[in-house]
Amino acid sequence: MTELIILLGLPLIGIGANYLLRSRKAQFGISLLIAGLHLGVSFLIFSGVVHPADNEFIRFDALSRLFLLILSHVYFWVVLVSYSYLNRPTLVNEESGKRLYFMMLNLFLFANTMALISNHLGLFWVASETTTLSVAPLIYYYADEESLEAMWKYLFLVSVGIAFAFIGLLFLTLSASGTAIAGQQLLISTYTRYSVLLNPIWLKASFIFVLVGLSTKIGIAPMHPGDIDATSNAPSPIAALMSGSLRGTALIGVLRIYQIMVPTATAEFARTIMVIGGMFSLFVAFVFMFKVVNYKRMIAYSSVEHLGLITLGIGTGGIAFVGAMLHTVFNSLTKMVLFFNAGNIHRSYRSREVSSVWNVLNAMPWTGWLFLAGFFAIIAMPPFGIFFSELMIFQGLMSRPWLLAGVMFLLFFIFVGMSKTVFRMLYAAPPSDAVQAEIPAEKFDIMHFASIVLLAALVALGVGMPAQLYATVVQISKDFGIVL
Repeated sequence: MTELIILLGLPLIGIGANYLLRSRKAQFGISLLIAGLHLGVSFLIFSGVVHPADNEFIRFDALSRLFLLILSHVYFWVVLVSYSYLNRPTLVNEESGKRLYFMMLNLFLFANTMALISNHLGLFWVASETTTLSVAPLIYYYADEESLEAMWKYLFLVSVGIAFAFIGLLFLTLSASGTAIAGQQLLISTYTRYSVLLNPIWLKASFIFVLVGLSTKIGIAPMHPGDIDATSNAPSPIAALMSGSLRGTALIGVLRIYQIMVPTATAEFARTIMVIGGMFSLFVAFVFMFKVVNYKRMIAYSSVEHLGLITLGIGTGGIAFVGAMLHTVFNSLTKMVLFFNAGNIHRSYRSREVSSVWNVLNAMPWTGWLFLAGFFAIIAMPPFGIFFSELMIFQGLMSRPWLLAGVMFLLFFIFVGMSKTVFRMLYAAPPSDAVQAEIPAEKFDIMHFASIVLLAALVALGVGMPAQLYATVVQISKDFGIVL
C-alpha cells in the first residue's frame, strides 16, 4: 500500500501543490522530491527488494517493473534539468508556458504510472488518454504558431488513435462471447489465462485497431506525424520525456494485447503485422534522413527508426525479443542526451533549422562534444548499450536473411544521412555571407552533467549488463512464451 501511495498518491499531491504555489523554486523542489521518491520505489520494486501486492486492477509483473523504472528514471532527469531550463533567458511568449509546467509534469507522472501498472485494459485506456492531455500544454510551451499547430495536430491524431484503440478493446470483448469470461471486466490476467477460448477473428481485429491507434503515440509509421511535430516543437526536456518514456507507455498497451494472443493461433498474425510496421518505420526514417532541415525533427525521426527496430524485434521473437526489451532502456537514455543538448543548441542559435547552426564544437564545446557522443550512441557505436541490443536483434533476424539484409541497408543509409547533418552542424564554418548571431560563452550546466551521467550509464549497462536487468528481460520473454 505504501508503494502505491508514493507511485500514485504523491504525484496527485504534486498536481495540487504546484497549482497553488507561485514560486517556481518551490514547484521545482516539490516535483524533484516526488521524482526522487518515485524513482527510489520503482528501483526497489524492479530489483525485487519490495514486492507490492497485485490486485484486480494493479499488476507488477516483469514487464510493468521494467517500463516503470524507465518512466521513473527519465522523469527524474527531466525534472532535474527543468529548473535550469526554465530560468534561462526567455524566447518570445515563453513566460506564459512556465506557469503550468511542473503541475502538468506531475499529472504526466501519475497518468503514465497508472497506465504501466494497470491490469485492466479499460483503466489503461483512460490513463493513456490522460497522458495525452497532460503533455499537450507542455507542447504549447513556446506559445507560437508552430507549437500551437503541433499541439492541436498531436491532440487530434492521438485522440483519433485512442478512439481506434477503444474500438480494439470492444473487439476484444466480442472475442470472449460465448466463453467463460463473456461479460467480465477487461482484466489482462484473465484474458491471458483464457486466451485459447477467444474468437480468433475478433482477436485479430482487436490487435490491428489497438496497434494502429496506439501507434500515434508510439511513433510507428505511418501513424507518426503528430508525434514528430509535437516532439520537435516541444521544449527539449519535454521532447526527451516523450521520446524516452511516453512512447514506452503506449507500446506496453500493444504488448498487453500481444501477450493475450501469444498462446493462440493468432500469434503469428500479430508478429507479422509488427514486423511489417517495424520495417515501414525504418523506411520512413531512411527517406527523411536525406532531407533534414530541422535537427530536432531529425532526432524525432531517429525515434521512429528505433521504435521500428523495437517493434521488429518483438515481432521476430527469440533473442531479438530480448534485444528489443533492452533497446527500450538504451534508447530512452540516449534520447535524453540528444534532446538535452539539442535544447542547448536551440537556446544559443535561436533556431531549430540546420541551415542556421554552424561550428558548434568551437562555439559550444561542452554541448558539441556531448551531442557528438549522443550521436555515436544512437547509431550503435560500441561500447554504448544500443550496440549490444541491436546485435541481439540482428542475431534474431539471421533466420530471415532477406529481412536482415533490408534492415542493414536501411540502417546504413540512415546513418549516412544523419551523420552528414550532425557533422555539418558540429564542424562546418559558416559561409562568408552568412548572418549569425553572436553565441555567448558556454558554461558547464546541469544539462551537461545529466548527459555525462547518462552516457556513462549507457556504457556501463552495455559492457557490464546488470544481472537483475537481464533476469527481468528474460522473465518478460518467458511471459511471452519465448524459450531462450
